[in-house]
Amino acid sequence: MKINNIQTGIIEIVRNIQHYVMLILLPALIALSLDSCERRPLEDEELPPAALIPVKIDWSKSGFNFTTTDGGNMVHRVSLRFYPKDSNRPVFDVYLEGDVTEGKINIPVGNYSVIVFNESVDDRGYWEGRINFTDANSYHDFAANAVPYSANAREQLFPFYKPQAGEKFINEPLHLASWSIEHFEVTEKMVLVSYNEKPKSYISEADYDMFTSLTRIVMRPLTRPVNVTAKVENLVSSHINYLAMNGFAGKVYMASGETTQSPSTYLFTLGKRKYETNGKNGTASATFYSFGRTPASANNRESYTIGADILLITGELHKPTPPLWFDVTGQVIPNYDAKAEIDIEISYDLPYVEGGIAVDDWDDDVYTLQ
Repeated sequence: MKINNIQTGIIEIVRNIQHYVMLILLPALIALSLDSCERRPLEDEELPPAALIPVKIDWSKSGFNFTTTDGGNMVHRVSLRFYPKDSNRPVFDVYLEGDVTEGKINIPVGNYSVIVFNESVDDRGYWEGRINFTDANSYHDFAANAVPYSANAREQLFPFYKPQAGEKFINEPLHLASWSIEHFEVTEKMVLVSYNEKPKSYISEADYDMFTSLTRIVMRPLTRPVNVTAKVENLVSSHINYLAMNGFAGKVYMASGETTQSPSTYLFTLGKRKYETNGKNGTASATFYSFGRTPASANNRESYTIGADILLITGELHKPTPPLWFDVTGQVIPNYDAKAEIDIEISYDLPYVEGGIAVDDWDDDVYTLQ
């Protein structure tokens, strides 16, 4: 019995000694462990999958006029669409949202072509009825197309217009702008610089220029406003001024900004009336967006025309001889590159009539006596 008590006491003493030894040695062991775990530089570890690429966008030439970085309800987000050139990786989009003027995006190491544009191809509810995108996975073929105007809508809203054989009618496209770079490369060294693991001097000047190339984005307009103003004698006699303009393109490529040989017709009515002091003569105008000029070629001469059908306040259709038809090619081409907008002026005379359609029936017209 005494032997067992002695053994138990010895065991307890040994345990206490072990406990106090560990309390003494543990801090030293932790310190030794920390000293032996030096932090390895990033290039010795597995590289992050992407570099942090800076982006800065200049909208001053795009036709979008907003003063706040959130796009002012004109631009809701920006798509940067990347086309990998050195693998079988699919095309992918990265977005700037909240601030549509600058930010940073994570892009995997690789070789790309890039197209930048407002909104997204996936915003189908936004573009519906106005623009269709085709070949979005091809850098060179990616295009915006004006949605065709349905025959039923045309017959109901523009009942007097007589289409020509093969004439294509389109809806007004929404405002669109883009920028592109065909060669954009992200290297492993750029990854280190982007995360401040290495200084700018770690990469060549050419590579640093590539690294910062998305900070020099200047958006170009793919759609341009067309301002049509008609000077009309006896404007007061007209109830509705129906116009049809033919010649502007129905398709534009997102990467190049070039249009196709696809002359189309856009139908619209003139509003914004301004009368002269006599209360009879004046001007009526309208503005719509277009994809701009069609490319000229040896076989295709550019031509831009406007036809007009005037419904008088008597309810009768004005039937002049010859019909109201205007060749405005000379107004479109000379000034096309001089400014962002395209200004066109036409003039025609109407008979003075008094009828049963009251001024209040002009729902969309604005009257400003001068």
